[in-house]
Parts: sequence; structure tokens; C-alpha cells
Amino acid sequence: MKSHFDQEQRIVLVVWITAVVLILTVYFFDPEIFEFSRLGKFADKYYFPALLVYFIVLSFRGLTLLPSTPVLIAGILIFNPYHVFIVNIAGFLVSATLVYRYSGYLRLGDYFEKKYPAEILRIRNLFKKREIPVIAGWSVCPFTHTDLIIYVSASLNIRLKKCLAGVLIGETFINAFYIFSVTNILGI
Repeated sequence: MKSHFDQEQRIVLVVWITAVVLILTVYFFDPEIFEFSRLGKFADKYYFPALLVYFIVLSFRGLTLLPSTPVLIAGILIFNPYHVFIVNIAGFLVSATLVYRYSGYLRLGDYFEKKYPAEILRIRNLFKKREIPVIAGWSVCPFTHTDLIIYVSASLNIRLKKCLAGVLIGETFINAFYIFSVTNILGI
């Protein structure tokens, strides 16, 4: 049976899966390493470098498929809410671009098209001429994973600009809601 991936893609895929498993294993055995309180102490002394670390975490988080809400809430507790909003949106756009490009690099669209043709056709029909509203709607929903819609969008060859526009619209609303809610509840 012929593999969908060439040698280079298999190596990248194995490295990616290994990195995700390694991160999750370290988290399982020593969760204190990932405590954002460490970043808070760093931010007390070096605010903008800590904000840059926060941005980098947000940017690469999408490749791990880890949820963003805990990172956002930690950011709200550590940084100025306006800075959190701007950095979160920028981080989401970078993350979405990375996820989109990674999906394209692995040719996941070809793989899913061959493996699940009926399901892909149904999803294509859902997206037809409604890409931005579907992506924005998915992104704004708090119980869905935005990175999944990025993988799907890339697999369906939806243009990156449309994908990012949908993410920008959806994430702007949900981030504003979370930041406003948490800062008001906690009186920050």
C-alpha cells in the first residue's frame, strides 16, 4: 500500500507528533513547568519580553491543538487587558497561518479527499460562497477548536486571506468577550 506522504513529509510528521507527545508527557509528569505564574514573575521585571514569550506561545500553540482559553485567561491575569487583546489576536493570526501552511505542506486535503469523499463534498457545499461567515462562526463559538477549522479550510483549498478574515472576525468577538468578562468578574 502506497503512503500518502513522501519521505520528507513523513519525517516532519513524525517530528511534529513526537514533539506534541513529548510536551504532553512533560506536562503530565511535571505540570509546574507550564505554570503561567512563572511568566507572571518574569513579567513583573521584564514586561515586554514576557509579552513576547506569551505571543510566541500563542503563535505555536495551534500546531499542538491545545486549547487557547487557558492561555488567554493566564494572559489576562498577568498582562494589561488591552495588550492581551492585541497580542492574542496577532498570535491567533500567526498560529492560523502556521496551521494553514502546515496542513498544505502535508497535503491533508488530498488525503481526506481520497479517504472521505462524501464527507468532504458535504463540507464543501456548506462552505460554498460562505467561507468567511462559517469560519468566523466556528471561531466565535467557545466550545469549538479554531485550529480544526483552519485545517479543514486549508484542506478544502480555501484562500488563506479568507481563512484569516474569518478567524479575525470570530476571535475578535470571543477574545473581547473573555477579556471583558474575566476583568469584570475579577475586578482587574
